[in-house]
Amino acid sequence: MKIPKTNFLTRFFSIRDLSIRHFLMSIVILLLSLFLSQCMTQEKVRISVPPDQEENIVMGYGILRRIPGLWHGPVSTTTPAGSFDNWYVDFRPVSEGQVSQYSTLDTRTINYISFFIVKHENRLKVALRTEGVFDNKGCVTYEVIDTVKESEGYYRFSDFQAGDNRAYTEFTFKEDEFLMEVYTNKFNRVSPLQIHARWRAKLGDRTPAVQAISHFNFPQPVMIKDFSNVFKYRSESIHFELENDPYKSLSQPYVGKVTVNISISNELKTKDDDELFLLLTTSSLFEGPVYKKENLKYISRYVFLPVNTRSYTFTNVHPGLYYLYSYNDINGDRRHLRGDYISSNINNTFALPPEGHVTVNTTIDFIIP
Repeated sequence: MKIPKTNFLTRFFSIRDLSIRHFLMSIVILLLSLFLSQCMTQEKVRISVPPDQEENIVMGYGILRRIPGLWHGPVSTTTPAGSFDNWYVDFRPVSEGQVSQYSTLDTRTINYISFFIVKHENRLKVALRTEGVFDNKGCVTYEVIDTVKESEGYYRFSDFQAGDNRAYTEFTFKEDEFLMEVYTNKFNRVSPLQIHARWRAKLGDRTPAVQAISHFNFPQPVMIKDFSNVFKYRSESIHFELENDPYKSLSQPYVGKVTVNISISNELKTKDDDELFLLLTTSSLFEGPVYKKENLKYISRYVFLPVNTRSYTFTNVHPGLYYLYSYNDINGDRRHLRGDYISSNINNTFALPPEGHVTVNTTIDFIIP
Protein backbone atom coordinates (compact mmCIF):
# COMPACT_ATOMS: atom_id res chain seq x y z
CA MET A 1 0.00 0.00 0.00
CA LYS A 2 1.40 3.40 -0.99
CA ILE A 3 1.70 5.99 1.70
CA PRO A 4 0.74 9.42 0.33
CA LYS A 5 3.47 12.05 0.61
CA THR A 6 2.69 14.74 3.12
CA ASN A 7 4.79 17.62 4.33
CA PHE A 8 5.39 18.68 7.91
CA LEU A 9 2.70 21.36 7.97
CA THR A 10 0.03 18.96 6.64
CA ARG A 11 0.79 16.45 9.36
CA PHE A 12 1.09 19.16 11.99
CA PHE A 13 -2.36 20.60 11.35
CA SER A 14 -3.89 17.12 11.19
CA ILE A 15 -3.15 16.68 14.90
CA ARG A 16 -6.43 17.03 16.76
CA ASP A 17 -5.02 17.44 20.26
CA LEU A 18 -4.23 21.15 20.68
CA SER A 19 -1.93 20.54 23.66
CA ILE A 20 0.26 18.22 21.57
CA ARG A 21 0.22 20.72 18.72
CA HIS A 22 1.37 23.52 21.07
CA PHE A 23 4.08 21.30 22.50
CA LEU A 24 5.44 20.43 19.06
CA MET A 25 5.34 24.07 18.03
CA SER A 26 7.39 25.01 21.10
CA ILE A 27 9.99 22.41 20.12
CA VAL A 28 10.17 23.79 16.58
CA ILE A 29 10.55 27.38 17.80
CA LEU A 30 13.29 26.36 20.23
CA LEU A 31 15.24 24.48 17.55
CA LEU A 32 14.84 27.34 15.09
CA SER A 33 16.05 29.86 17.68
CA LEU A 34 19.11 27.76 18.46
CA PHE A 35 19.88 27.42 14.75
CA LEU A 36 19.59 31.15 14.06
CA SER A 37 21.62 31.98 17.15
CA GLN A 38 24.39 29.67 15.99
CA CYS A 39 24.36 31.22 12.50
CA MET A 40 24.58 34.74 13.89
CA THR A 41 27.43 33.75 16.18
CA GLN A 42 29.36 32.26 13.28
CA GLU A 43 28.86 35.39 11.16
CA LYS A 44 30.45 37.53 13.87
CA VAL A 45 33.57 35.40 14.17
CA ARG A 46 36.67 37.37 13.15
CA ILE A 47 40.30 36.35 13.21
CA SER A 48 41.98 38.33 15.96
CA VAL A 49 45.63 39.17 15.40
CA PRO A 50 47.56 40.17 18.56
CA PRO A 51 49.28 43.55 18.13
CA ASP A 52 52.72 42.00 18.47
CA GLN A 53 51.92 39.60 15.62
CA GLU A 54 50.54 42.09 13.09
CA GLU A 55 53.99 42.71 11.59
CA ASN A 56 54.30 38.97 11.01
CA ILE A 57 51.00 38.99 9.09
CA VAL A 58 51.63 42.19 7.08
CA MET A 59 55.19 43.39 6.53
CA GLY A 60 55.40 47.11 7.30
CA TYR A 61 52.06 47.14 9.13
CA GLY A 62 53.31 49.59 11.77
CA ILE A 63 53.52 52.54 9.39
CA LEU A 64 49.75 52.38 8.91
CA ARG A 65 49.34 53.30 12.58
CA ARG A 66 51.94 56.07 12.54
CA ILE A 67 51.01 58.06 9.43
CA PRO A 68 47.34 59.20 9.89
CA GLY A 69 47.00 62.91 10.66
CA LEU A 70 47.75 66.41 9.39
CA TRP A 71 51.46 66.92 8.66
CA HIS A 72 53.51 69.88 7.48
CA GLY A 73 57.12 70.80 6.95
CA PRO A 74 59.78 71.95 4.47
CA VAL A 75 60.46 70.08 1.23
CA SER A 76 63.75 70.16 -0.65
CA THR A 77 63.84 68.56 -4.08
CA THR A 78 65.87 68.36 -7.27
CA THR A 79 62.69 68.21 -9.37
CA PRO A 80 61.40 71.08 -11.57
CA ALA A 81 58.60 71.63 -9.02
CA GLY A 82 61.19 73.16 -6.70
CA SER A 83 61.41 73.32 -2.91
CA PHE A 84 58.82 74.55 -0.41
CA ASP A 85 59.06 76.18 3.01
CA ASN A 86 56.00 74.20 4.07
CA TRP A 87 54.07 71.37 2.47
CA TYR A 88 50.76 70.52 4.14
CA VAL A 89 49.13 67.10 3.77
CA ASP A 90 46.17 65.27 5.28
CA PHE A 91 46.63 61.50 5.73
CA ARG A 92 43.44 59.59 6.57
CA PRO A 93 42.25 56.01 6.11
CA VAL A 94 40.14 55.42 3.01
CA SER A 95 39.57 51.70 3.64
CA GLU A 96 40.48 49.00 6.16
CA GLY A 97 43.97 48.63 4.70
CA GLN A 98 44.78 51.96 3.03
CA VAL A 99 45.70 55.45 4.21
CA SER A 100 46.18 58.32 1.75
CA GLN A 101 46.80 62.02 1.22
CA TYR A 102 45.84 63.97 -1.89
CA SER A 103 47.44 67.40 -2.21
CA THR A 104 47.39 70.03 -4.95
CA LEU A 105 49.50 73.11 -5.58
CA ASP A 106 47.78 74.51 -8.66
CA THR A 107 45.78 73.23 -11.62
CA ARG A 108 48.92 71.64 -13.10
CA THR A 109 50.64 70.29 -9.99
CA ILE A 110 49.51 67.47 -7.71
CA ASN A 111 51.08 65.02 -5.29
CA TYR A 112 49.29 61.94 -4.00
CA ILE A 113 50.71 59.42 -1.53
CA SER A 114 49.01 56.19 -0.47
CA PHE A 115 50.04 53.29 1.75
CA PHE A 116 48.00 50.14 1.18
CA ILE A 117 48.24 46.40 1.75
CA VAL A 118 49.07 44.21 -1.24
CA LYS A 119 49.81 40.58 -1.90
CA HIS A 120 53.36 40.19 -3.18
CA GLU A 121 55.63 37.15 -3.27
CA ASN A 122 52.94 35.08 -1.54
CA ARG A 123 52.60 37.30 1.50
CA LEU A 124 50.92 40.54 2.57
CA LYS A 125 53.03 43.69 2.52
CA VAL A 126 52.50 47.44 2.68
CA ALA A 127 52.97 49.16 -0.68
CA LEU A 128 53.63 52.83 -1.39
CA ARG A 129 51.99 54.67 -4.27
CA THR A 130 53.21 58.18 -5.12
CA GLU A 131 51.76 60.24 -7.95
CA GLY A 132 53.55 63.42 -8.87
CA VAL A 133 52.49 65.77 -11.65
CA PHE A 134 54.15 69.09 -12.47
CA ASP A 135 53.15 71.24 -15.44
CA ASN A 136 50.82 68.40 -16.44
CA LYS A 137 53.73 65.95 -16.71
CA GLY A 138 54.54 63.28 -14.17
CA CYS A 139 54.49 59.66 -13.18
CA VAL A 140 53.08 57.14 -10.73
CA THR A 141 55.63 55.19 -8.72
CA TYR A 142 54.87 51.94 -6.90
CA GLU A 143 57.23 50.63 -4.24
CA VAL A 144 56.94 47.77 -1.78
CA ILE A 145 58.26 47.51 1.76
CA ASP A 146 61.62 45.75 1.88
CA THR A 147 63.08 46.82 5.23
CA VAL A 148 61.42 47.38 8.61
CA LYS A 149 63.00 48.41 11.91
CA GLU A 150 59.86 48.90 13.97
CA SER A 151 61.62 49.84 17.22
CA GLU A 152 63.46 52.61 15.35
CA GLY A 153 60.40 53.79 13.42
CA TYR A 154 62.18 52.99 10.15
CA TYR A 155 60.50 51.76 6.95
CA ARG A 156 62.01 51.46 3.48
CA PHE A 157 60.16 50.90 0.21
CA SER A 158 61.78 50.01 -3.12
CA ASP A 159 60.81 49.32 -6.73
CA PHE A 160 58.72 46.15 -7.14
CA GLN A 161 60.92 44.89 -9.99
CA ALA A 162 64.30 46.62 -9.88
CA GLY A 163 64.49 46.98 -6.10
CA ASP A 164 66.86 49.56 -4.65
CA ASN A 165 68.86 49.62 -7.88
CA ARG A 166 66.17 51.88 -9.38
CA ALA A 167 64.49 53.79 -6.55
CA TYR A 168 63.69 53.62 -2.87
CA THR A 169 61.94 55.74 -0.25
CA GLU A 170 62.79 55.88 3.46
CA PHE A 171 60.53 56.96 6.32
CA THR A 172 61.96 57.51 9.80
CA PHE A 173 59.51 58.39 12.59
CA LYS A 174 60.48 59.98 15.89
CA GLU A 175 57.71 61.05 18.25
CA ASP A 176 55.56 63.62 16.38
CA GLU A 177 57.89 64.01 13.41
CA PHE A 178 59.11 61.98 10.48
CA LEU A 179 61.69 62.28 7.73
CA MET A 180 60.85 61.12 4.20
CA GLU A 181 63.75 60.70 1.77
CA VAL A 182 63.40 59.60 -1.85
CA TYR A 183 66.35 58.24 -3.85
CA THR A 184 66.56 57.42 -7.57
CA ASN A 185 69.18 56.44 -10.13
CA LYS A 186 67.97 59.33 -12.33
CA PHE A 187 66.75 57.15 -15.20
CA ASN A 188 69.60 54.67 -14.78
CA ARG A 189 72.25 57.37 -15.13
CA VAL A 190 73.82 57.36 -11.65
CA SER A 191 75.02 54.79 -9.14
CA PRO A 192 74.79 54.82 -6.18
CA LEU A 193 71.35 56.39 -6.09
CA GLN A 194 71.05 60.10 -5.38
CA ILE A 195 68.58 62.09 -3.31
CA HIS A 196 65.46 63.08 -5.25
CA ALA A 197 63.41 64.73 -2.51
CA ARG A 198 63.47 65.22 1.25
CA TRP A 199 60.55 66.16 3.49
CA ARG A 200 60.84 66.91 7.21
CA ALA A 201 57.28 66.61 8.48
CA LYS A 202 55.83 67.66 11.81
CA LEU A 203 52.48 66.47 13.14
CA GLY A 204 49.83 69.18 13.21
CA ASP A 205 46.78 67.25 14.42
CA ARG A 206 45.53 63.67 14.43
CA THR A 207 41.92 64.53 15.27
CA PRO A 208 40.62 64.74 11.66
CA ALA A 209 41.64 61.11 11.06
CA VAL A 210 39.82 59.76 14.13
CA GLN A 211 36.43 59.37 12.42
CA ALA A 212 37.85 57.32 9.54
CA ILE A 213 40.00 55.25 11.91
CA SER A 214 36.86 54.40 13.89
CA HIS A 215 34.73 53.82 10.77
CA PHE A 216 37.14 51.29 9.27
CA ASN A 217 38.54 50.00 12.58
CA PHE A 218 41.80 50.97 10.91
CA PRO A 219 44.19 49.40 10.32
CA GLN A 220 43.15 45.84 9.54
CA PRO A 221 45.27 43.15 7.83
CA VAL A 222 43.13 43.25 4.68
CA MET A 223 44.54 42.93 1.16
CA ILE A 224 43.57 45.95 -0.96
CA LYS A 225 45.30 44.90 -4.20
CA ASP A 226 46.82 41.68 -5.48
CA PHE A 227 50.14 42.80 -6.95
CA SER A 228 51.50 39.28 -7.41
CA ASN A 229 51.83 39.66 -11.19
CA VAL A 230 51.00 43.31 -11.91
CA PHE A 231 54.59 44.27 -12.79
CA LYS A 232 55.67 40.83 -14.01
CA TYR A 233 56.57 41.90 -17.55
CA ARG A 234 58.00 45.31 -16.63
CA SER A 235 61.58 46.26 -15.80
CA GLU A 236 60.40 48.73 -13.15
CA SER A 237 57.20 49.67 -11.28
CA ILE A 238 57.18 53.31 -12.41
CA HIS A 239 54.42 54.38 -14.79
CA PHE A 240 55.07 57.38 -17.01
CA GLU A 241 51.98 56.54 -19.07
CA LEU A 242 49.19 57.16 -16.59
CA GLU A 243 46.64 55.22 -18.63
CA ASN A 244 48.46 52.00 -17.65
CA ASP A 245 48.33 52.80 -13.94
CA PRO A 246 47.04 49.66 -12.10
CA TYR A 247 45.43 51.71 -9.29
CA LYS A 248 44.34 55.03 -10.77
CA SER A 249 43.67 58.02 -8.52
CA LEU A 250 40.14 58.25 -9.94
CA SER A 251 39.34 54.84 -8.44
CA GLN A 252 40.38 55.74 -4.88
CA PRO A 253 37.66 54.81 -2.35
CA TYR A 254 35.67 56.79 0.25
CA VAL A 255 36.81 60.29 -0.82
CA GLY A 256 34.61 62.94 -2.44
CA LYS A 257 34.64 66.27 -4.28
CA VAL A 258 34.26 69.91 -3.28
CA THR A 259 33.34 72.51 -5.89
CA VAL A 260 34.04 76.11 -4.92
CA ASN A 261 32.29 78.92 -6.79
CA ILE A 262 34.31 82.14 -6.53
CA SER A 263 33.28 85.76 -6.89
CA ILE A 264 35.18 88.98 -6.22
CA SER A 265 33.53 92.18 -5.05
CA ASN A 266 33.29 94.88 -7.72
CA GLU A 267 34.66 97.32 -5.16
CA LEU A 268 38.05 95.58 -5.23
CA LYS A 269 40.47 96.25 -8.05
CA THR A 270 42.23 93.22 -9.54
CA LYS A 271 45.04 92.80 -12.09
CA ASP A 272 45.64 90.06 -14.62
CA ASP A 273 48.69 88.82 -12.71
CA ASP A 274 46.85 88.53 -9.38
CA GLU A 275 46.50 85.03 -7.99
CA LEU A 276 43.65 83.39 -6.10
CA PHE A 277 44.18 81.02 -3.20
CA LEU A 278 41.62 78.55 -1.84
CA LEU A 279 42.23 76.93 1.52
CA LEU A 280 40.41 74.08 3.29
CA THR A 281 41.14 73.62 6.99
CA THR A 282 39.77 71.25 9.60
CA SER A 283 39.62 73.94 12.31
CA SER A 284 39.20 77.70 12.20
CA LEU A 285 42.14 79.99 11.49
CA PHE A 286 40.52 82.60 13.73
CA GLU A 287 39.59 83.06 17.36
CA GLY A 288 36.74 85.50 17.05
CA PRO A 289 38.03 88.14 14.61
CA VAL A 290 41.70 87.46 15.48
CA TYR A 291 43.82 85.52 12.97
CA LYS A 292 45.93 82.76 14.56
CA LYS A 293 48.92 81.90 12.41
CA GLU A 294 49.65 78.80 14.49
CA ASN A 295 46.35 77.33 13.29
CA LEU A 296 47.82 76.81 9.84
CA LYS A 297 48.67 73.35 11.16
CA TYR A 298 45.01 72.52 10.45
CA ILE A 299 45.43 72.89 6.68
CA SER A 300 44.00 69.96 4.75
CA ARG A 301 43.89 71.11 1.11
CA TYR A 302 44.83 74.22 -0.86
CA VAL A 303 45.30 75.43 -4.42
CA PHE A 304 46.64 78.52 -6.23
CA LEU A 305 44.53 79.65 -9.19
CA PRO A 306 44.53 82.30 -11.94
CA VAL A 307 42.64 85.44 -10.92
CA ASN A 308 39.93 84.88 -13.52
CA THR A 309 38.97 81.46 -12.11
CA ARG A 310 35.34 81.38 -11.06
CA SER A 311 34.93 77.72 -10.16
CA TYR A 312 37.30 75.01 -9.00
CA THR A 313 36.71 71.41 -7.89
CA PHE A 314 38.89 69.69 -5.31
CA THR A 315 38.91 65.94 -5.99
CA ASN A 316 39.79 63.10 -3.62
CA VAL A 317 38.76 65.07 -0.53
CA HIS A 318 38.45 63.19 2.75
CA PRO A 319 34.96 63.20 4.32
CA GLY A 320 34.54 65.57 7.24
CA LEU A 321 33.91 69.13 8.40
CA TYR A 322 35.87 71.96 6.74
CA TYR A 323 36.40 75.71 6.85
CA LEU A 324 36.80 77.45 3.49
CA TYR A 325 39.01 80.52 3.08
CA SER A 326 39.58 82.42 -0.16
CA TYR A 327 42.20 85.06 -0.99
CA ASN A 328 43.36 87.29 -3.81
CA ASP A 329 47.13 87.81 -3.73
CA ILE A 330 47.82 91.23 -5.28
CA ASN A 331 51.63 91.33 -5.02
CA GLY A 332 52.63 87.76 -5.89
CA ASP A 333 54.35 86.86 -2.62
CA ARG A 334 51.81 84.14 -1.71
CA ARG A 335 51.81 85.30 1.90
CA HIS A 336 48.25 86.70 2.00
CA LEU A 337 48.95 89.52 4.42
CA ARG A 338 48.19 93.25 4.69
CA GLY A 339 46.75 94.71 1.49
CA ASP A 340 45.73 91.37 0.00
CA TYR A 341 42.05 90.48 -0.33
CA ILE A 342 40.13 87.85 1.62
CA SER A 343 36.56 86.68 2.02
CA SER A 344 34.99 88.34 5.05
CA ASN A 345 33.05 85.13 5.75
CA ILE A 346 35.61 83.53 8.05
CA ASN A 347 33.09 80.95 9.25
CA ASN A 348 32.25 79.45 5.86
CA THR A 349 31.91 75.81 6.88
CA PHE A 350 30.59 72.70 5.17
CA ALA A 351 30.46 68.95 5.72
CA LEU A 352 31.47 66.45 3.05
CA PRO A 353 29.95 62.94 3.30
CA PRO A 354 31.82 59.84 2.10
CA GLU A 355 31.99 59.78 -1.72
CA GLY A 356 29.88 62.96 -1.72
CA HIS A 357 30.03 66.11 -3.83
CA VAL A 358 29.48 69.46 -2.12
CA THR A 359 29.24 72.90 -3.73
CA VAL A 360 30.29 75.95 -1.69
CA ASN A 361 30.19 79.65 -2.61
CA THR A 362 32.76 82.23 -1.55
CA THR A 363 33.03 85.97 -2.16
CA ILE A 364 36.34 87.82 -1.82
CA ASP A 365 35.25 91.20 -0.50
CA PHE A 366 37.62 92.45 2.20
CA ILE A 367 41.07 94.10 2.27
CA ILE A 368 43.34 92.62 4.93
CA PRO A 369 44.29 95.52 7.28
